[in-house]
Amino acid sequence: MAESAGGGEPRLPEELVLWEILTRLPAKSLLRCRAVCTSWRRSLTSDTGLLLAHHRRQPALQLVTTGDALEGRIDALDPRAGERRPVARTDRAASPTDLDLLAACDGLLVVCAYGALHVCNPATRQRAPLPLLHAYHISGLYPHAASWSYSYRVLCWRKEPHDTADGRAVYYVHTVGSTEVRCVGEPPEPWATGDIAEVMPMLELFHPHVLVQGRFHWRLVELPGRKYNNMLVFDTVAESFRHVETPVEGDLWVLEDYQNNVWSLKHRIKVQRPVLFLVQDAQGDVFINSKKKGTRSACGTCRSGTDGSVLTRYEWSGRLNLKRHRFKESLVRHAFFPTEGNGSVDETPLFNGLSAVVLLPDDNSEPD
Repeated sequence: MAESAGGGEPRLPEELVLWEILTRLPAKSLLRCRAVCTSWRRSLTSDTGLLLAHHRRQPALQLVTTGDALEGRIDALDPRAGERRPVARTDRAASPTDLDLLAACDGLLVVCAYGALHVCNPATRQRAPLPLLHAYHISGLYPHAASWSYSYRVLCWRKEPHDTADGRAVYYVHTVGSTEVRCVGEPPEPWATGDIAEVMPMLELFHPHVLVQGRFHWRLVELPGRKYNNMLVFDTVAESFRHVETPVEGDLWVLEDYQNNVWSLKHRIKVQRPVLFLVQDAQGDVFINSKKKGTRSACGTCRSGTDGSVLTRYEWSGRLNLKRHRFKESLVRHAFFPTEGNGSVDETPLFNGLSAVVLLPDDNSEPD
């Protein structure tokens, strides 16, 4: 430890405090630390490297949308801490267009709120509209790998011509904050036309992409009487599509060797009621969303590598949608967000009235 300037009690070096201690704090606590001194305020506001280090150390939390006729909410689940953390809310939720989560990346969310599209950062409570994308289906949000300015792009698509039954799926890219939407072409057959093009909106709702090595991957499609045994892949740098073959059959498989397309079966999960949704996180926890008795929804977790039994179960009394997106808090600044006093506040807030972190209602009783 370093000696203090007055020769008193030894103190930790400021660099050690900033990079090894403060970067482990939640975003809200880190924001409060800016009031300690001028140097901390400067570092915790504008040091992009420090803020990125903080982001990398935050837990990746599972996101759910929930609510009723009075409000809609996006919450983050932390099963290890037994907490539900509020992320965003609207003051009504009569339909999914009042609040729905469409994409997530690096602490940023693309949401549909009050019938309009927005990109937002819940940690800083900033948001910006995406007015050019109202006529498109959102596929994903991603950082531009060839850029060092932290620009983000939205991959989206629509049928063309849109007013015909045999329209083709055409994909576009929009850089957040720009004034254009660029066409990047069609995916290979059979993804661009026919039945698959028709079910793509539903496929992206229940089985969104996985971003691996700068590429979006969509799961194989199963239609009545047919099965296409490949995944659709979009390269975000080359902005091109291709196919990747998948295992013939299986439960939960891991892509061990990406370059050589080698898969291995790691484990199976046993559940005792119909499963509506299943998501695995980076720590090996598997989230299962299923129905129990009437309108109550249950969300359970089990650990990969065990016998597949459910470890913890939580219940909601209202609508619950387990999303295939995760949230890691980020305080990195982005130029596409309006500054305070320049359009950042409007009549349709996303973050007003958020409650504090609450404990998840734990229900470890036996399933019916």
